[in-house]
Amino acid sequence: MGSIKDYFSGLGKGVASLVKGLEVTGKEFVTPKITEKYPDNREEMHVAQRFRATLQFIYDKEGNHKCIACGTCERNCPNGTITIETKMVDTWDGKKKKKLDRYVYDLGSCTFCQLCVQTCPTNAIEFSNDFEQAVFTRSKLVKQLNYLPEKPEPKPTPEQIAKFEAEKKAKIEAAKAAAAAKKAAAPGTAVPAVELDEKAKKALAAAEATGDPEKIAKVKAALEKAAKMKAAQAPAAAPAVELDEKAKKALAAAEATGDSEKIAKVKAALEKAAKLKAEKGNA
Repeated sequence: MGSIKDYFSGLGKGVASLVKGLEVTGKEFVTPKITEKYPDNREEMHVAQRFRATLQFIYDKEGNHKCIACGTCERNCPNGTITIETKMVDTWDGKKKKKLDRYVYDLGSCTFCQLCVQTCPTNAIEFSNDFEQAVFTRSKLVKQLNYLPEKPEPKPTPEQIAKFEAEKKAKIEAAKAAAAAKKAAAPGTAVPAVELDEKAKKALAAAEATGDPEKIAKVKAALEKAAKMKAAQAPAAAPAVELDEKAKKALAAAEATGDSEKIAKVKAALEKAAKLKAEKGNA
């Protein structure tokens, strides 16, 4: 009795399952069919704008890109998809500048994580939604993104040239003034005060011509330091009274040491002694 009951129970469940399946099949049977006509419908085909297909450079209308060859995207790529090659070029003002030579991207190993785009400091790269990248050889998946020829460095304007020449002249004058002050501070040498003042005026005028307040402040500080050094190393006034042989020998020995403080003390002591001697002679 139990087996008959189980048989009909299983039969009922099977029929219910069949009806449920036929219900789904029936719905799909009457549903209108849509056939994609790719690749004939490329022009009308909708691809999401945020779809990541391949990495590319962002060029403006004049053919310029914003890549500064910093290497941030290359370092952040998790599997070495990006390779950046750089070169050094000479600028018009005599400096060295790093520029991009080749930006190589391997589409075959890219994981489309977009870390390179997110970390680029100049927004020079982006992912396009062009998904048709199928090729027959893997070597064709390696692409050079900077496919346009690199443009030469822009020529400087007359204002830039004038500013550069003024800064260069100011540096030269400041160096000359510092060298003159150092020479004046050295023992046994003397630079005329009028000559040093003229050099200082020229250096300050050249710095002011640049219009750079930081450069003017540096030149002023250098000239003030030079003037202080000259004033500190200036020789003391000679004794008004003629010195005897012993005094001359003592003064010569002090000057041989090169110590300006010691020389000043010896001269002051000799001058005082000479004055006392003169006063006793008059009495």
